[in-house]
Amino acid sequence: MIRPAFRPLQPQRLSAAVLAALCAAAAPAAFAESAADPTTLDKVVVKGERAEGYSVRRTSAGTRFDLTPREIPQSVSIISHQRIEDQQLDDIIDVLGNTTGVTSTQSDSERTEFYARGFYIDAYQFDGLPTQMVQNWSYGDSGLDLALYDRVEVVRGATGLLSGAGNPSASVNLIRKHADSAELTGSVSVNVGSWGRTRTTVDVGSALNASGTVRGRVIGSYLDTDGQMDRYNQRKTLGYAVIDADLTPDTQLSVGYDYQHKKASGATWGGFPMWYADGSSTHYPTSFNPSPDWTYWDTTSKRAFATLQHAFGNGWKFKIGATHDRTQADDKLFYPSYTAFDKTTGAGVTPMAGFYNTERKVDGIDGYIDGPFQLFGREHQFMAGLSYNKREFANYGDFQMGGPGWNPFDTYLNWTGNIPQPNWNPLALASEGTITQKAGYVAARLSLADPLKLIVGARYTDWKSEDEGNDRSHKVTTPYAGLVYDINDTYSAYTSYTEIFQPQTLRNKQGSYLDPVDGKSYEVGVKGAWFDNRLNASLAVFRIEQDNVGQATMDKVDGQQNETAYVAARGTVSRGFEFELNGELAPGWNATFGASRYVAKDINDADINTNLPQTALKLFTSYTPQSLQELTVGGGANWQNRIYYAAPVVGRFEQEGYALVSAFVRYRISPEFSVQANLNNLLDKKYYSQITGYGAYGDGRNGSLTFTWSF
Repeated sequence: MIRPAFRPLQPQRLSAAVLAALCAAAAPAAFAESAADPTTLDKVVVKGERAEGYSVRRTSAGTRFDLTPREIPQSVSIISHQRIEDQQLDDIIDVLGNTTGVTSTQSDSERTEFYARGFYIDAYQFDGLPTQMVQNWSYGDSGLDLALYDRVEVVRGATGLLSGAGNPSASVNLIRKHADSAELTGSVSVNVGSWGRTRTTVDVGSALNASGTVRGRVIGSYLDTDGQMDRYNQRKTLGYAVIDADLTPDTQLSVGYDYQHKKASGATWGGFPMWYADGSSTHYPTSFNPSPDWTYWDTTSKRAFATLQHAFGNGWKFKIGATHDRTQADDKLFYPSYTAFDKTTGAGVTPMAGFYNTERKVDGIDGYIDGPFQLFGREHQFMAGLSYNKREFANYGDFQMGGPGWNPFDTYLNWTGNIPQPNWNPLALASEGTITQKAGYVAARLSLADPLKLIVGARYTDWKSEDEGNDRSHKVTTPYAGLVYDINDTYSAYTSYTEIFQPQTLRNKQGSYLDPVDGKSYEVGVKGAWFDNRLNASLAVFRIEQDNVGQATMDKVDGQQNETAYVAARGTVSRGFEFELNGELAPGWNATFGASRYVAKDINDADINTNLPQTALKLFTSYTPQSLQELTVGGGANWQNRIYYAAPVVGRFEQEGYALVSAFVRYRISPEFSVQANLNNLLDKKYYSQITGYGAYGDGRNGSLTFTWSF
């Protein structure tokens, strides 16, 4: 019998009222103009790199050093605010689904898991402050709304220098929008679309004092939408406020708070049965919902943050950031467990249900210094920092199987969701724990010759887990090395070796916990940059190895006859390549094209995660004619290769490769007002977004209209 993993996840929904802001791609220019007016305001200092079109000219992604993309010895993708606006990317699911080298799969309607190079992505950052997100208990992480973020930076491969513990997959850094306007400016946006969708976003920024050295910005958004599944509805509320202050011309302080609440009604847990007992597919319609109407999955996140940075006169700078996050989830879920689902009678499905309350608190602080120094007649760069992260969690639940009105179904055919709630028991503690990471990191960028730069560094992490009596601790040093050679003013070649570690709960025969899994990433590539870094390209070949992966033995842990003993062994090996072209091809023409391919094998030389595509192509472009700059048109396509899921008895379920095509058009009716139309899955391709024994369909053809007023 297929049973649900005892782990809930997140919802997604939005409701009615509509005013959405295409938030401020035009605002930066207006902000900068007003801030520069010497007749009305004092000097306003705005720190940080703003995306131009689909690219940024400089970023600190991966190293903390302020570098151009081709100076970074790893694969980096940046999803800019302009691209988020063009594609109407609502949340982190949309962004990562359109990122080169990143693939995803659903576990149910509210839980989406992301992978890169065959490994699960669990390393995230907010304005460079590291944290970890996992989906086994869902706190709503994969549904983070994009309205408050300016761009998303993704560094692929092992990223242990800045991330701490995690998998050798990728690190995702979400860069918040800040109060960069010294005059009253902003936008109001209303988005309406398929399945009763309405979304309203308001984004307003202004100076808070006469000189403009203290500025504020607030963003609010409300989404209400049904889905293509019957009985499904999602509502999402977002509020964000930030104050940016120039304490001196060289010292900036930023403090802010964001609140996100998501309510998903009719949420699924798992999905629908994918096959009958004879191995044939169930072929449900795309509107089929395997859950009754009383299910829901509600999540709430609250984040407070502060950042202080100071630039010294000698080129050195100091930056420290702190955050306090609290995330909660409340859900009642239904699970149609099946073994031999009879195609004729509909027997063989047993109803199960779960009622869960979960909570997670995160406190983090990260500070570093960096700057130039002279050695052997050359200028080099140095960076060093300290990091602290404490994550506390508690999960409560009640799992129901059987009971009054909850016997195995006589038939699951013609399911309409008509089943009462079970008689819930008081929620019991299912798991709790505290994970603490204290770390110090250091790196140097050495100029070995005019065209040759070497980045070397290391992170020392003191990791500790206090989890249900299974207390563990590890002290790990994670190295980083990258060599970049400038072939000429356009091209550079690089090679890098990076690591990351992941603690594990398995024990050896003597009862000691195995050392953390060691993820080692080797990468060689070529990068190019044109038009003053407005267009960037990269081609990378990589190999990732895992060491110290637990392998079961025939022995038991001493004194624990019910616990299998493990030994450390070589784990998954992933190898492949990635190509990306991103930025401005010509005035008014922006594009991004990504191609990725990997093959990941376990110790037995078997493919892992076969329900994820190994090959993917992602293309999107926009064009604004120079002769008609009020009009912008564009579109794209995402293609992935065949995937499959192997199951005992019935064999395996396969899905052929497919492409999803999109298009958009935007017309600026006046300098203040624009209208935009987006169409997704233009060819109405029917496909599965989940094949794990339980299935779910991806969205069919859908569209939206966005009306934006900027001021």
